[in-house]
Amino acid sequence: MARKVETVLLDAGGVLLDLDYPYVKRLIEARRVTVDEPTLSRYEALARREVNHQVHRGGSTGGAWRDYFHIILGRAGVNGDIQPAVIDSLWEAHQRFGLWTVAIEGAPELVRTLKNQGYRLGVVSNAEGRVEQDLNAAGYSGLFETVVDSHHVGVEKPDPRIFEFALERMGVPADTAVFLGDVPAVDVAGAEAAGLTPLLLDRHELYPEVHVPRLRHIRELEEWLAGFSGD
Repeated sequence: MARKVETVLLDAGGVLLDLDYPYVKRLIEARRVTVDEPTLSRYEALARREVNHQVHRGGSTGGAWRDYFHIILGRAGVNGDIQPAVIDSLWEAHQRFGLWTVAIEGAPELVRTLKNQGYRLGVVSNAEGRVEQDLNAAGYSGLFETVVDSHHVGVEKPDPRIFEFALERMGVPADTAVFLGDVPAVDVAGAEAAGLTPLLLDRHELYPEVHVPRLRHIRELEEWLAGFSGD
């Protein structure tokens, strides 16, 4: 039997931070292609599902970066011949000022509520070295005890060691912690391997087959935690 949940670990991109859709939209529309932000959000979710498939087949999230944007751009109608140049521009922008920088609606408020309720909070993210900076700029400053960025620790999800870094830093046992992520083969598999209780944020209902609790919005996390019995 799991013990009472005391610690909540969260993914960053797709859970706390969204892709900067206005920036991506401007970049696409500069190529004379029209797309709206909700549609881009849906395309990104489908790209994440493809990353999920690649990791499930043994690939890495880092290796899927270009494929991820090829999917988004292809669905948006950007000509395949110019996609590499657009992706190069996106990568350069990500290195200079970050692309996952927009707080997901309701997420900072939810995190602050959990902190006020006494939960211990941390982030575990496959990132490129700037995720803590991006979280702070998006309104999460001071809310997390630790932010584990794969770039800095040299290991990425789904390897359970990245979760163990967070648990060790916080001094908490795995069976008192949950992890909320959005890519099953990365987040659910890694959290389970590390002994945490995994949750899936499935904002576009793309993973009905996944066997763990699925949330449509991060705001649902508070209610789920309140009802969790640990049985």
